[in-house]
Amino acid sequence: MKIHIFILLLSMLSRLLASPLHETPYRNPDGSYNFFIEIPAGTQQKWEVNKRSGKLEWEEKDGKKRVVQFLPYPGNYGFIPSTLAGDGDPVDVITLDGEVRRGKFSKVRIIGAMDFLDGDQEDIKFIGLDPNGVFKRIESIEQLMFKHPAALEILKCWFSNYKGSGKMIFRKYLNLEQANAIIYISYGRWKKYKGIK
Repeated sequence: MKIHIFILLLSMLSRLLASPLHETPYRNPDGSYNFFIEIPAGTQQKWEVNKRSGKLEWEEKDGKKRVVQFLPYPGNYGFIPSTLAGDGDPVDVITLDGEVRRGKFSKVRIIGAMDFLDGDQEDIKFIGLDPNGVFKRIESIEQLMFKHPAALEILKCWFSNYKGSGKMIFRKYLNLEQANAIIYISYGRWKKYKGIK
């Protein structure tokens, strides 16, 4: 009996200590992606999962808690687990649906992405939608552009300015096929990093 309780407690503890960066599959059998929310829509506090500890923490810079000095995030912001983008971080995602609590996983459909230049480094922001949300009938970035062009303009404008004018340069939109290919490459990069074949 004591052994069973010990194993149960150990299992519960390992789930609590599991890092959202590596312990959750990047994709679901239905084709959706798993999405970890670091920064809920409408907030300005800059939270991030610590790569060493795997814990969600309020990011600090020069000893101060970081707050975006611009308008609040226009969507839920976070990442797809078990991926590594070119900058060594997981793939960045912003969703266009209502606020989801910080530190939670959610399913997301990727419809495309925005390609920015941050200094001299490529910074791709993937656009996701809740499969059951307001935009559930939107299948691609092209459809969003046609039916709700202001939504893309808001995202483009926000990312182009939230770090300060001229820090993030918009280069182009990426369609669904391009976005999925980049995420798959990022998953392969993560597998190589983890030593998985």
